[in-house]
Amino acid sequence: MTRLKKAAVNLLADSLHTIVGLDLLATGLLLLTHHHYFFWPPWPAWITTAENNVVVGLIGVVTGLGMIYWAISPEKSISLNRKLIATASAYFTLLGMTELMHAIFAPAGTPHMFMAGLSEFVMLLLTLYMAKASPTRRSSTGK
Repeated sequence: MTRLKKAAVNLLADSLHTIVGLDLLATGLLLLTHHHYFFWPPWPAWITTAENNVVVGLIGVVTGLGMIYWAISPEKSISLNRKLIATASAYFTLLGMTELMHAIFAPAGTPHMFMAGLSEFVMLLLTLYMAKASPTRRSSTGK
């Protein structure tokens, strides 16, 4: 029971990592289950094949689980934190740009793409804030 309490306290103490991790996990799972989420541009076909690839969803799931793990973990690896925040920022940028291109160039019936693109950019701003506010190096004095 005390382990569960400590995990809950850690999740609340690092709430931004928890929020971003849950968003990445949900987004990744959505992309894993919807293999036709991205539909523009129609030519060449390899672009939509790459966008709808399982790897895109897996990156979100793995990064999201990593963020949640980092929030729960009592030992906060600064190196892991840097990698997770950089990956999350790049992931949100890629998704946001792709979704906004859908909304601009294929606007018929795609208001959800516009809102999703804006949401991804809000999450990008949150990860950039996390990069600024998170610990970035070990202090020998313990401060």
